Amino acid sequence: MALIKYHVDNGVLYINLLGRIDASNAGAVEEEISAARAQNESCSIILDADELEYISSAGLRILLRLRKEKGELTIINVSSAIYEILEMTGFTEMLTVKKAYRRLSVDGCEVIGKGANGAVYRYDEETIVKVYHNPDSLPDIMREQDLARKALVLGINTAIPYDIVRVGNGYGTVAEMLAATSISKMIRNNPTNLDEPVKLFVDMLKLIHSTEVKPGDMPKMKETAIKWAAFDRDQLPKEIGEKLYSLVDAVPEKNTMLHGDYHTNNVLVRDGEALLIDMDTICVGHPIFELGSMYNAFVGFADLDFHVSEDFLGISHDLSVLFWRKSLAMYLGTDDENRLNEVEEKAKIVGYMRLLRRTIRREEPNRDNLIKHYKEQLCTLVPKVDTLEF
Repeated sequence: MALIKYHVDNGVLYINLLGRIDASNAGAVEEEISAARAQNESCSIILDADELEYISSAGLRILLRLRKEKGELTIINVSSAIYEILEMTGFTEMLTVKKAYRRLSVDGCEVIGKGANGAVYRYDEETIVKVYHNPDSLPDIMREQDLARKALVLGINTAIPYDIVRVGNGYGTVAEMLAATSISKMIRNNPTNLDEPVKLFVDMLKLIHSTEVKPGDMPKMKETAIKWAAFDRDQLPKEIGEKLYSLVDAVPEKNTMLHGDYHTNNVLVRDGEALLIDMDTICVGHPIFELGSMYNAFVGFADLDFHVSEDFLGISHDLSVLFWRKSLAMYLGTDDENRLNEVEEKAKIVGYMRLLRRTIRREEPNRDNLIKHYKEQLCTLVPKVDTLEF
């Protein structure tokens, strides 16, 4: 039975220490570590103590020898019990020791938001937990925390994650969120009165879109949209593909903030005040890119299956479409149907452009019909517009 596990990632040999390391097996553990190192001589080493239950003085001498050979040594995911041993014996002064993240379970917790990168759960009355889909998401978590702090400094009311935790085999972030309710839940609780949730939703959207960001502080949405357009150009009839790319390329650069995944699951309300969550998609750019994402969330995702709206937002498709149109009208400051349809067509182009690329690159139910549908929509809409600005 193996006494260690190991893998290589980006030139680093990760050695997982398992179970108990004491006088009875320390020699065998060291032999397995030496064998792993011999197969990966050019790699630096990080020891992972996530599955280490106990280490005796015999095991500590292995660490000493490794440090002497390598000059530096890092050990990660160290439990409180193991950390106490390392601290008491002075090893925390000789090694780089990183404590393990505490573990949480979200089993049975209410899902209050879903996104491309994770899901947000109500953990208790005071906290929410965002669980990331990618089990190697620590860099994404650090990035989201940085973006959330920048948004808060710029005046956007948001929940700042204050802790990183392990959830199953992956990671999550914890944020304080006292007695907050998502706008989706507000709609479900009172579907005949959309005026209040629409106003809260649009007021936050306008605040985001009027917030100037220092150049370089946040990603540029246009750079991502150009990649979508370049991909789709090869999937569409030549004339349509070229015009789609030209339309996106002509969108002017802007340093105003976008959320990037703005929908009613990601806006919470507490004491009559809107708060923004799920900040990993925060960026800058022209608001047409935001409207395209919003169109998908409320309408586009459910084009061929209206149940998608209910699964995603927890509200009926008809209610989802109505909320979208009311929000668009308030955002634009007009009830003129021609004007609303004009801007909606431009949002559709951005939305379907993204959905076409996404669907081609994924395996999902009804994939062929979805691809056909998105292509038909783009072939109908792209010839009708000369600019994506509004």
